Amino acid sequence: MNPYLFILGRDPLLSRTELQNFCDEILYDERESLLLAENLKFENPRDLPQTKEQIFLDRLGGTIRFAKVIGEFESEKEVFASILQNILDQKPDGKLHLGISSFGWRREPTKALLSKIKNTLREEYDRNCRVVNIDGRTLDSGKIFGDRLLQKGFEFVIWKKHAAGFESKAAQDSNPTFLLAQTVASQNLRNYTLRDRGKDFRDARMGMLPPKLAQILISLSNPDWDDVVIDPFCGSGTVNIEAAIMGYKTIGSDLDATRVRRAQENFEQMAEKFRYEKSHGDFFMIDAEKFPIQKTSGIIATEGFLGDVYEKHATREKIQSESQKILSLWQNLLKNLEDSSLHTLSFCLPAWNFQGKTISLSENLFAKLGQSSYIPSALFNGKRTFIYSRPGSFVGREICVLQKK
Repeated sequence: MNPYLFILGRDPLLSRTELQNFCDEILYDERESLLLAENLKFENPRDLPQTKEQIFLDRLGGTIRFAKVIGEFESEKEVFASILQNILDQKPDGKLHLGISSFGWRREPTKALLSKIKNTLREEYDRNCRVVNIDGRTLDSGKIFGDRLLQKGFEFVIWKKHAAGFESKAAQDSNPTFLLAQTVASQNLRNYTLRDRGKDFRDARMGMLPPKLAQILISLSNPDWDDVVIDPFCGSGTVNIEAAIMGYKTIGSDLDATRVRRAQENFEQMAEKFRYEKSHGDFFMIDAEKFPIQKTSGIIATEGFLGDVYEKHATREKIQSESQKILSLWQNLLKNLEDSSLHTLSFCLPAWNFQGKTISLSENLFAKLGQSSYIPSALFNGKRTFIYSRPGSFVGREICVLQKK
């Protein structure tokens, strides 16, 4: 089976961690945000009319696109010959669209290679070719999606690999090889926009969980197909929508009756657009600490309560007060889960950027687990949490995963 090359998102470690449940890693390059893997778990639980690669990618929030490896070559000449042959074999007639993205390689060689391919197709094969990145810049998912490049033609990915694990200047200049791959799936940006900004109800005050992060939380929990995905802080229903799109049944609850009603409305709205069963989502109002969890098997994936403290009125005392409230909530919730059949909890705690330092709650929570049957997993390159935060944001999300002993 051919390996695949993944182009990871803006948080490559988080993207890498999400992928670990769905393939076997061969090589990871954090500097270039690339991951080489094999033995992908291709599944189609909803019997969708899409390629297996696109279905695989559509459940991942942290991967921008991925490509099927064609081969590894020792020279640019061999790379050129392989790209040209693949184009002629796959699209022997008509005008084609072409893009090449390169990693670990300067822009000028990529630009020269694109020009050479375009000229060769025109002069030797009488073929018209539109190059979408004639300047040699690496393509982004917006360009690939907007130009419908994978439908009209090809994107090839070149990774100039260097010996000795990429860690030194000397290694970068010694014995490079060129890994060549062809992109087979790319993020559908229109669908993400629809599921985020297109929802009828969005609660900005309580924070808006991005659909991609909801996907990551579900993936980190690694549910079986007969598991139920539960969000006891469902808000606007983002986790429930993403779970149903993946093919899971899901339950959402919240203490606020209005949010529960609007979350269900969002769920039904998206069911019409993404063709999942409305009956696969149940919603009701209840305190998360009293959720009747014992009757359900599956996982919890949730953003959780991030507190009620914002930058405009932040003080250390206010943050400490919110911290105690949130820790108490999670202690009570975990106590309620002791007799449940939930095997994994994937959730977010707030991480405040206060006066240049990060205030985190995770270690306090882990210390309070005591005799709990849930233990934290060190999934993030040996660390037990990952802080997901945009530059300049006051409140970030600290992702934690607890597993049943």
